Amino acid sequence: MKKMILKLMLALTVALSGSFTIMAQEAQEVQVIETPPAYEGLAVFVDGMVQGQIAAHDIPAVTVSIVKDDKVIFAKGYGWQDYEKRIPVKADTSLFRPGSVSKLFTWTAVMQMVEQGKLDLDTDVNTYLKTFQIPATYAEPITLRHIMTHTAGFEEGGLGYLIIVDPAKMLPLKVAMAKYIPRRINKPGVYSSYSNYATALAGLMVENVSGTPFNQYIEENIFKPLGMNSSSFVEPLPEALHKNMAVGHKRKAGVLKSQPFEIISSFSPAGALSSTATDMAKFMMAHLNNGRLGDVQILQADTAKLMHSVAYKTDERVAGMNLGFYENFFNGHRMIGHGGDTHQFHSDLMIDKAENLGIYVSYMGNGGAKGRSKFVQNFYDQYYPQALEEITPPEDFNDRASRFAGTYTFWRKNVSNIEKAFGIGGGLDVVATGESTLMLGLGGESRQFVEIDKNLFRQVDGPMRIVFGEDENGNIRDFGVDGSPFMEASRQPAIESSFFANTLPGISLLLFLTVWVGWMYRRKEFKTMSSGERTALKMSMGVSGINLIFLILMVSVLSIYDETLASDVPTALYLTMILPNIAVLLTIGMVWCAVKCWQNAYWRLGRRIHFTLVTLAAVYISWFFYYWNMLGIQIP
Repeated sequence: MKKMILKLMLALTVALSGSFTIMAQEAQEVQVIETPPAYEGLAVFVDGMVQGQIAAHDIPAVTVSIVKDDKVIFAKGYGWQDYEKRIPVKADTSLFRPGSVSKLFTWTAVMQMVEQGKLDLDTDVNTYLKTFQIPATYAEPITLRHIMTHTAGFEEGGLGYLIIVDPAKMLPLKVAMAKYIPRRINKPGVYSSYSNYATALAGLMVENVSGTPFNQYIEENIFKPLGMNSSSFVEPLPEALHKNMAVGHKRKAGVLKSQPFEIISSFSPAGALSSTATDMAKFMMAHLNNGRLGDVQILQADTAKLMHSVAYKTDERVAGMNLGFYENFFNGHRMIGHGGDTHQFHSDLMIDKAENLGIYVSYMGNGGAKGRSKFVQNFYDQYYPQALEEITPPEDFNDRASRFAGTYTFWRKNVSNIEKAFGIGGGLDVVATGESTLMLGLGGESRQFVEIDKNLFRQVDGPMRIVFGEDENGNIRDFGVDGSPFMEASRQPAIESSFFANTLPGISLLLFLTVWVGWMYRRKEFKTMSSGERTALKMSMGVSGINLIFLILMVSVLSIYDETLASDVPTALYLTMILPNIAVLLTIGMVWCAVKCWQNAYWRLGRRIHFTLVTLAAVYISWFFYYWNMLGIQIP
């Protein structure tokens, strides 16, 4: 079956490999022209790269558009818009879901309101909220500048509500923003931490000050002027567009299965866009021209330049956040843009203003995440190659390597509900190799880095760079990856280290298991025990059994429901979360039994020690449940 699908895909790409002209749209006509001499062999190169990715990563569909000097120089679809119906992807008609690339439209709308004087980048956002207010956790107010640089200081969340599939559960934007206000965990402006909520909140501000529903505002002030007639934030899609929507497919039980349309309506400004590759080409060209496409101006040039300029950097030597766009560097070329991921689609949009070049790609399926992360770099390696400079590690680095070694946790995390527990063991380990390099795992791969400047490192065999930040005493505290300025990290608290989050819980569970193994061998002794001994044994069996059952059920729930947890909280999870509360109550009784165990000399010494160790394990696990928000059924 896989070989047959690949043959069909190859046949399709050959049939579509020639240049073609896209029909004129209402406001702007986009034409695909012949490849510029500087990009000789572009079609062959992109075809080969994408087809290779499709085969390597089991990708059902891809759509691409590339613009240069106000023209589309490449636009093409690969694979199937609808696998079951065998409808091929077409760059000008097939709609994909670009996920968080949608945010660029929200930021553009914000800057339109700034131009009109209806929004101010440095005013307390509560000024623009009508039905609720963001709590004043810190003296410093949150501003739009903070939101657009992801430095508002919010925690992250989304369990059960971020991406849904049932239209009946859709909430109006203002209702969702009031209902799901996240906790503020940092003063604004201190750390950059990606926030879907903050972006959606900015969309609500646009809605409030413009007097127009957000989706309608984008339609009237960005889509229509640019002629993006195959784009919409509306969910579910209007029928005229729905018929051209690429049906998400994922491989399950060995075969491709269609997936339901993802609804992000409650957080619409953060990721609800559906669009074609050629519509996205128009948006790229407008921003490359500082807000202008043909005779249409969606932003004044000065506003667009401000939007494209750096507004926040953790370190001057690495890429920073613009106002909504973020920077990345490819072979020495500065690009700005945004990536985006839903469960079904993985996309990237980057523009190079110096080269007047823009690239948009959207991949379907799990393997698409790998594809979209490589496309732009591969393009620049082909047409703007840059030799990798050889670097020599400093001779004294091994003596200083311990300053950087440790585990770092990204600030994009949850602290207020059960989602905190999903971050257990999620730190980033930086290890000193002893060979004058640091090693860490990124994107599922381990890479080594060499120091090239104070606290700045470059990958030994690649261009990736990482940077460390110091606290007021000169100790290494913070960590960042060049090209991801919205994802800063800091040293993991000791209490969240692997020892406390993994090793001790593991030892505790083994002790719980020994209780039941011991019971299997000594259950005949139960009747000969005193009443106190029997009570203690029952208590230890209850605590151990409930904790073991909780582990099994939690792993099962997370495995079975997986990504659907973002759309709905299953009853199974609610029921599972009852168990830690019962375990804690029984632990209190077990502590009492442990005291009696020594007072009354239950059993022989070895069994008393074992009982005490199991009790200590139960106490630790109770604290563990408390710290990671597993008590009280803390589900949003």
